[in-house]
Amino acid sequence: MNNGWLTMRLNSLFNYLWMQLIWFAAVLGAANKIVWPVLVLFMVFVVSVLHSDNRVKGDFQLMLVAVVVGFILDTTWVKVGWLEFTSSSGASHLAPWWIILLWASLALTINHSLVCLQQKLWLAATVFAFASPLSYAAAAKLGAVTIVATDWLWFCVVGASWAIAVPLLLWLGHYLRQLNSAESQHD
Repeated sequence: MNNGWLTMRLNSLFNYLWMQLIWFAAVLGAANKIVWPVLVLFMVFVVSVLHSDNRVKGDFQLMLVAVVVGFILDTTWVKVGWLEFTSSSGASHLAPWWIILLWASLALTINHSLVCLQQKLWLAATVFAFASPLSYAAAAKLGAVTIVATDWLWFCVVGASWAIAVPLLLWLGHYLRQLNSAESQHD
């Protein structure tokens, strides 16, 4: 077995598991108003992805785009009255900081553990169309968010928004990798 292949697979697994750990820390932290664990985990994750041998040029830019997209989407769900996030900041009319950290963390999986979906955008759209509303529902069960909507419209619209947003991020991640690869060849 090729050591490079094994190392790449282990790095992808580590990246995926780290994202899941951040999700639990963010959700449980929001529900219990405990801030520091998710901040520490997020900072370690950012440093490990952006300053490692596995760093992919464009990850930081992708993270910024994901933060903007996530802020717009999650603030929209609050404004239309579908979701109420638990927040220690008191700014309940905006997406809370902890969910923005989750979007930033998601961006750091795009060129790593989710890279296999960059050529399978329809699969990504389908998976995230169902997984994302279920993630909000799980966060609600754990006390980090309240799903105020009483019908399935929120489930469909949130799912559709993620079915667009994640493939867009995957496409952008692939584009930035190709762009940076082409620039490196010209240097």
